[in-house]
Amino acid sequence: MKPFDAAPQSVRAVERALDILLLFTLEEPEISLAEISRRLGLSKSTVHRLVTALQKKGFVQQNPENQKYAPGMALLQLGHLVSERLDMGRIARPLMRRLEQETGETVNLSVPVDGYRVCIEKVESHQDVRQFVEIGKRLPIYCGASGKVLMAYMEPSEVDDIVRRTGLRPYTSRTLADPAALKEELAAIRRRGYATSTGERVDGASSVSAPVRDGTGRVVASLTISGPSFRFTPEKVLDFVDKLLQAANELSRALEYRRV
Repeated sequence: MKPFDAAPQSVRAVERALDILLLFTLEEPEISLAEISRRLGLSKSTVHRLVTALQKKGFVQQNPENQKYAPGMALLQLGHLVSERLDMGRIARPLMRRLEQETGETVNLSVPVDGYRVCIEKVESHQDVRQFVEIGKRLPIYCGASGKVLMAYMEPSEVDDIVRRTGLRPYTSRTLADPAALKEELAAIRRRGYATSTGERVDGASSVSAPVRDGTGRVVASLTISGPSFRFTPEKVLDFVDKLLQAANELSRALEYRRV
């Protein structure tokens, strides 16, 4: 029975640790071990074990004067990351609305997260048949234009790690599931400055995507136009690319200005 009991116990420990973090507020930024124990209905020994683990990872810190616990620097780093991405979405939205009006297709902004891609902002097409993009959902980074353009500017070691972790599982017959073929495609994306895809993750869906850079020149996001493949004719794709690259460059300049 032990192998089956271990996972639920581990999940419960994570839930309790999160419960501790959620106790901190602006009105009460420091809380004693005894108070944490009372509010969560846990023994002091259990709370001590949990806060020690949180402290080790930098999620809480202890005030040496009163022995109370407070949020640690790791939370500040995560909060800054979330704030940066929300700010990026806010800055991008007017440009994304313009792209949707110019192309009639769905426009989304994605960022890399732990070897995946995650959409953080979108403007959906008003057409009856359109591409649906879910904000916040982790999707494979190696298939689809929005992911490939992010992957194209990663360090080779990071690309190798993603290949190893995912095994490049094919989602459709068009998924680039061969590491050598994928790396050739990433090199081609770097040369031309944008990515395209047709049916790589979802049959019948196409997209074009361009890199978005921050003030240091690092690629931090991808700006993408997506929709049903029957509307992505070669002529339209060329037109989409021109408009997309212009918008991506404008967004990159806006992020550089914000950094200054």
